[in-house]
Parts: sequence; structure tokens; C-alpha cells
Amino acid sequence: MSARLSSIEEVSQQAYDIFLELAPDNLTIEDIELFNAHSEELGYIEDSIPDESWASLVAYEQETEAEHFVQVSVGLETEQGDLMFAKVLISRDLDAPFCHIIWKQ
Repeated sequence: MSARLSSIEEVSQQAYDIFLELAPDNLTIEDIELFNAHSEELGYIEDSIPDESWASLVAYEQETEAEHFVQVSVGLETEQGDLMFAKVLISRDLDAPFCHIIWKQ
């Protein structure tokens, strides 16, 4: 039986919603003000295949379960380079919800 998977667009939006909800507890006031002031024109939400850094943090089989997860980066694109506020690993599997966030240090 194959897993029921959400679309990448759906989980990317869900990851962004979770980011917005948890940001006040995990980012500095300065970072939140910076993101809020510039997210309209410089903000990005980028989805990609999960990178290898998750293997040491989260137990999942990258080879067999990679299609069940999406990595979503949230940040600002500035002239000095990208400023990432959070990197999110989120499950696409509707029957196995999961989300883990690495916050800007």
C-alpha cells in the first residue's frame, strides 16, 4: 500500500505557516522585525529534496523515504546573500505527520 502524499506546494505552505506560528519563540525580536519588514519584497520560501544534514538529527531512511519529505527554507534574499531564518523538514505523508525545524542561530 502506497502512502497518501500531500503536494509539495501544500506542505511548503504548511511549513511556512508553522514557521510564522513558532518564530516568536525561536527567533530574536530583531530577526522577527527584520523578516516582517522585508518579507514582502525579499522573502523566500524554497522547497527542495532534504539534504544530508537531517540524517544526524532525524531518523528516516533517506533512500526509501526521501519522497515522503520536503525541506523548506524560509528567509530573505539580500544583496549580501541569503539570510535563512529556518530550515524545515516536513512530511508529505498524510498518515504520518512530522515537522522538524532548524532555526537561525
